[in-house]
Amino acid sequence: MATGEGRSTVTHPPSRSDRRKAATAAAIMKAAERHFLDKGFHGTKIEDVATNAEVATGSIYVHFGSKEGLYLALIERALRVEEGYLAAAFDPAKTPGEQLIAAGDAYLRFYVEHPGYFRMLAFPYFDTRPKAKADPVAARVAQLAEAQVTRLARAIGDAVEAGQIRRVDPWRAAKFMWGAWVGVISLNLRPDRLRIKDDELASVLEEGRAMITFGLSECSRVSPAGSGAG
Repeated sequence: MATGEGRSTVTHPPSRSDRRKAATAAAIMKAAERHFLDKGFHGTKIEDVATNAEVATGSIYVHFGSKEGLYLALIERALRVEEGYLAAAFDPAKTPGEQLIAAGDAYLRFYVEHPGYFRMLAFPYFDTRPKAKADPVAARVAQLAEAQVTRLARAIGDAVEAGQIRRVDPWRAAKFMWGAWVGVISLNLRPDRLRIKDDELASVLEEGRAMITFGLSECSRVSPAGSGAG
């Protein structure tokens, strides 16, 4: 194919070796996802992943460097899937107010359709707390959370400027909204009586969405005495 500078580039098909490496990595990821989602990070043994993937244990270290590297690769996959949902929610064609509502709906769909990925991102080490403070997996997930809150804050700020919602601190409001979504959805994972059942989750979030919508509206202003501001 000719370029603007008169040079040509040729795209070569993947070699047999490249295809074999890709197939091995895919098999490892498939087995790793099954084990990590079922047993957690600390409960998963690399040897078991290798057995299920039908590869040598050493192949995992060749492709991913370490158990942490393999888990981080799975985290990155979960991030890409989640981003697909949120990107549609923050479509520039939507108004800022519509983006805020769509983001909550997208987050719920992501959880319903990919509960394992949601759990990994909300609780990277759901089986136990990580020992190391400087942990690449936890740091990557924290980076994601900050990016999500920042995007929410931007939409809230735009909605304020557009007169669609009352004037609030975008950053504080965004942290509350993000925390509320994660917290409520996480109740579906509880094993006790506080668990929100599957058939209740959507309606509970709908109530929450109505509360947030009212809270951001101008008519929700309350005077210090507790009466509606006139």
